[in-house]
Amino acid sequence: MWKGFIFALSACLLWGLIFVIPPFLEGFTTLEVLLGRYLIYGTLSLAIFFQARKRGLFRFSKEIWIKSFYFSMAGTIGYYALVVLSTRLATPDICALILGICPITIAFYGNWKQKEISYRKLLFPSLCMLVGLGFINIPHILATSSPGTFLLGILCSLVSLASWSWYVVANSRFLKERQDIDPVGWSTLIGVASFIWAVLFGLIFFTCFENQIDFTKYTSWNADLLRFLIGSAILGLFCSWIGSYLWNKASCYLPVSFVGQLMIFETIFGVLFVYLYQGQFPPVSEWLGIGLLLFAIVFALRSFSRQEAPSTLA
Repeated sequence: MWKGFIFALSACLLWGLIFVIPPFLEGFTTLEVLLGRYLIYGTLSLAIFFQARKRGLFRFSKEIWIKSFYFSMAGTIGYYALVVLSTRLATPDICALILGICPITIAFYGNWKQKEISYRKLLFPSLCMLVGLGFINIPHILATSSPGTFLLGILCSLVSLASWSWYVVANSRFLKERQDIDPVGWSTLIGVASFIWAVLFGLIFFTCFENQIDFTKYTSWNADLLRFLIGSAILGLFCSWIGSYLWNKASCYLPVSFVGQLMIFETIFGVLFVYLYQGQFPPVSEWLGIGLLLFAIVFALRSFSRQEAPSTLA
């Protein structure tokens, strides 16, 4: 179990960078950052895929290819596109609060799909997470200059929450059931599928909004373009490919209802990275929230350590 815990913690550490990279990419829209991230992720995955094929590896059936396309839609392109829409139509703070409860929804949904622990043992750490997220997010919501939210933005947040919760549970179960597919191969295949989705969405975007796009920022070499390329490379390589690989490894070792709760570390690392970027210390309320989140994880870890059968130990 501890090996899986380290893999999950490392993945969340890299995913926390998602909160601080975009502010560096001035002059580029959120959608352009999304496409840059997944085109880099997809290009890297394509290179790995074709190199592996030359060695006779990565021979996947049609069924696995189909799965990779709807898994990539639920867990990468589609999920992040909904997040972008929700931050635009509602507010980023409301979106963060709704998506922040994903460790709770994943834990209960995963336990419903495959009973691994009593719901009573899930309830207490989940309540601690909910209160901790409130301490972190609610002050930002109350302080926003535009507190009104739009129903469509809230709906996008809820759909993205459902999409990510389904993806984490389904991905974990898939990797446990198909042990012939290793995390490297699956992360690469998801990347190839994401590349195809990114190209398709990119063509639609640039075709429909051609008159509203400043193409000169892609043809003129300057500091902004360099930051965009470096930022996209970090998001595509570290946050997407390596982060996905580490999470897939964690999913092979840990119970699905517990691995979902570890998603809370993405929020914790994201908050700490944002304050590090701003050169500030989090206020007392946020330290209290982070403390509650960590307490919930320690409580859940102890519960699952006692519950876990010897056959699943790493």
